[in-house]
Amino acid sequence: MPSRPVTALLAVEPGVDPDDVQRSLPADADFNVAAVVSGADEALSWLRSHPADLLLVACAGYSDRALLLLDAVGRQNPDVNVMVLGHGSPNGFLRRAFEAGADDIVMLPATAEQVRFEVHKMLARKQGGETPADAGDSRLVCILGPKGGTGKTLSSTNLAVALAQRGQRAALIDLDLQFGDVALCLGLPPEKTVYDLAQSPGALDWDKLDSFLSTHSSGVRTLIAPRRPDQASAVGAELLREIYAIMRAHFDWVVVDTPPGFTAEVITSIDSSTEVVMVGMLDSLSLKNTKLGLETLELMKYDPDRVFLLLNRAHSRVGISQSDVEAVLGRTPDIFIPSDREIPRTVNEGIPIVVARPQSEPAEAFGRLADLLMGETAEEPVAVAAASASASSGGSGKRRLFGRKA
Repeated sequence: MPSRPVTALLAVEPGVDPDDVQRSLPADADFNVAAVVSGADEALSWLRSHPADLLLVACAGYSDRALLLLDAVGRQNPDVNVMVLGHGSPNGFLRRAFEAGADDIVMLPATAEQVRFEVHKMLARKQGGETPADAGDSRLVCILGPKGGTGKTLSSTNLAVALAQRGQRAALIDLDLQFGDVALCLGLPPEKTVYDLAQSPGALDWDKLDSFLSTHSSGVRTLIAPRRPDQASAVGAELLREIYAIMRAHFDWVVVDTPPGFTAEVITSIDSSTEVVMVGMLDSLSLKNTKLGLETLELMKYDPDRVFLLLNRAHSRVGISQSDVEAVLGRTPDIFIPSDREIPRTVNEGIPIVVARPQSEPAEAFGRLADLLMGETAEEPVAVAAASASASSGGSGKRRLFGRKA
């Protein structure tokens, strides 16, 4: 925590139990909740007559009242840090909260230490300091795609296997808790799943977690999604934080395949990640949603240098050129995965294309993604039909992530 105690005001919206929220907050000399108020009017009145470092806004789901409070605090008290403590699904609310002035969002339930960590990270970021250290050199890569059907699972499975082929200890988590297909793509029987782990008695440690991991022939250890959609609710953000911490202590790389949208579980994964790979496709709907996803990461103040962009089916002839992609997204994709008739065949057979056809263009492209994340110098990407003549000209390295701020 900062060198002096943090003074916080807690504003609780209707539908949230203040006692439940306070049990999630640090309770020591370094963190002082000076007052608990109800709603925007009381919060603004209190801030007018009392100093505070931090405003905590606890709300259940989507809350227009909370958005109004965030906007008012941003205008009247711009020096006050604002953290939203969310309950329930944040879909539709996350982006609006950041746009209204939230500095960070923490999904409850969470432990006091987790909230302390997030507060520390938020204050350090705003002061230009360093965030707390991660779990050694281990890396957690979150595979994102706001629109379904873009190839997140294809990308996740082939990336994890490509990392294992490079001698890395790699693990893969299927976070699409309702309709996950990682087991099918890897040809693994769903004998034990994350639902079974969540239902098992006793504390979570490495020995217990290890017994629920399936092993692919490449060496990738995999935590499989529940067998049925109704089992998804048993897996919450609290369990995921524990899983990520343990797995990062035992693997070089943890790859997380996420569902579409910014659910509480996806937000937890983003917060725990060291890199994000945003997956899009060469169609207007996918590009629109990919742009929104990238902008949401920016609103979350996620480091743009740790965001990589992958374009699937990159040489599909659908009337969209690479220059069109750059114009929409404000950057050039880092990795192009070309279409190949072998991709659906290998998916159906449960064999990643980096294993089934290692010399194919898609397999080489997934290998370049692994090399890029590992910090290796990747070869120039293969030419794809979608590329315009300008693809090979004009500059090196990453472009600015969001073109609208250029």
